[in-house]
Amino acid sequence: MAIKIFIDQGHNPEGVNAGAEGFGLREQDITYNVGIYLRDILDRDPRFEARVSRPTPETVLGTTNATSLA
Repeated sequence: MAIKIFIDQGHNPEGVNAGAEGFGLREQDITYNVGIYLRDILDRDPRFEARVSRPTPETVLGTTNATSLA
């Protein structure tokens, strides 16, 4: 049985909880891409089953941990 891993990228693409911006970078873009990259690496190993909180760049999370994880 695979170990289940949930990766919470933690920022919305716009608006509430969008994260910081600077030097032409947006925190929400970095956390999204790192989460997807990590999921893809873990999914190549049959010992793991990984999921992300933002499967697409446009996915909007809730405003609290409880609503985001739901």
